[in-house]
Amino acid sequence: MTILYYLGWVLFFVSAVLLSVVVLLQEPKGGGLAEAFGGVGAETFGVKSGGINRFTFLLAGIFCGSAILISATWSAG
Repeated sequence: MTILYYLGWVLFFVSAVLLSVVVLLQEPKGGGLAEAFGGVGAETFGVKSGGINRFTFLLAGIFCGSAILISATWSAG
C-alpha cells in the first residue's frame, strides 16, 4: 500500500505541472465562459476538439485519479 501512496503523489505532482504547462500553451479560443455553451465556443466540447484538448482531458483525469489514489491510501503514508 505504501508504494501506491507514493506513486499517487508522484503522478499527482507530475500531472499538475504538465497540466499547468499544457493549459498555458493552448491558444485562446475567444469569448470565454459565456460563449463556451453556445456560439463559436461550442466546438470546444464537441467532435472538433483537437489532440491538445484530448491530452488536457487525459492529464486532468490522471490528476483526479491520483488525488483519489492518495486519499484511498492516506493511512499508509
